Amino acid sequence: MYQFCFQRGLREVWGYMWTAWYCPTKFRLWVRSSEPKFIGRWRTTMSVENFWRNLKHETLHHFVHPRLDQLVYLIAVEVLPYTEAKMQIFESDFRPGRAKALTPYRKAFKKCWKKLALRPLGTQVYIVNLSTWTCSCGQQKYNTFLLCKHLVQAVLAPHPDFFRQVVRRRVAPFYSHCLLVPKDGSELHVVDSGSVSDGDDDDIVGATPTPSLGRGTKRKREDVCTHIFEWLDELLNNFSGLQHGVEAGLAILRTQVNHPREAKIFLSSMKAQNIGGDLAAMGSDVRRLMETGTVRTTTWAQKGKKASAKYTRNTMGVHIP
Repeated sequence: MYQFCFQRGLREVWGYMWTAWYCPTKFRLWVRSSEPKFIGRWRTTMSVENFWRNLKHETLHHFVHPRLDQLVYLIAVEVLPYTEAKMQIFESDFRPGRAKALTPYRKAFKKCWKKLALRPLGTQVYIVNLSTWTCSCGQQKYNTFLLCKHLVQAVLAPHPDFFRQVVRRRVAPFYSHCLLVPKDGSELHVVDSGSVSDGDDDDIVGATPTPSLGRGTKRKREDVCTHIFEWLDELLNNFSGLQHGVEAGLAILRTQVNHPREAKIFLSSMKAQNIGGDLAAMGSDVRRLMETGTVRTTTWAQKGKKASAKYTRNTMGVHIP
């Protein structure tokens, strides 16, 4: 990805990819090869693709190339409230007294378990180790849930609560639960080490679930405005510190310019680094927009024209009093 962006001069794309995907803290969350001893639980690529598919076909099916601010508004007002209401179904306090709905993962797991439990066993004898949840038949690696018919049929039919609580661990044993009882009468040691692999992330980090909206309800407009104002306050605080830094830097430059002979090396270094060049270009582009009224024919700059792309970045969203 770095070579792809470097060869095409896509600095902004690589900046986004690094901060959101490829930096060490983010890379470990989605790539499977980063932890050779762990087996990932999520089909990360499929989950991301499914989200974008739903966003494009359910929310943006009436829009062609929507603006960024409109897209953010639709995600905040339509997508997130629906997701929160859907996740509320799996909360422990949702509809007390009724059976809890299975998550999509556990529903598919239960279907696969029931299917494997009905398959006939052959005459070949394999080594089934329930302590590590492995089998020598070699079919586990082809199963989404790391199951095989020998492992499933080596335990008694589990209680229905097992399918509501099952969590696949990333290290052996992949499944460890008190409701898994071997048919041979032996006892299985239930692994309860409190690791993230057990799925008890909230217990480890001390996180508390955020209150969700009622099912079928939409986020209030006041809540959306509150989030926007909080974001604006944070943005203003950041720019306030940046403004003081820029003013201090300009004061230093003015002082050095008044003594060009003594500050020759310093001024040469500033010129080589193009210090203030981006700020000057932004001021020139905004001044041109305000004085001449030059507007863009399209929202985004034309491909291949660096000057047009830079003008677009410097003037998009600027407030003209």
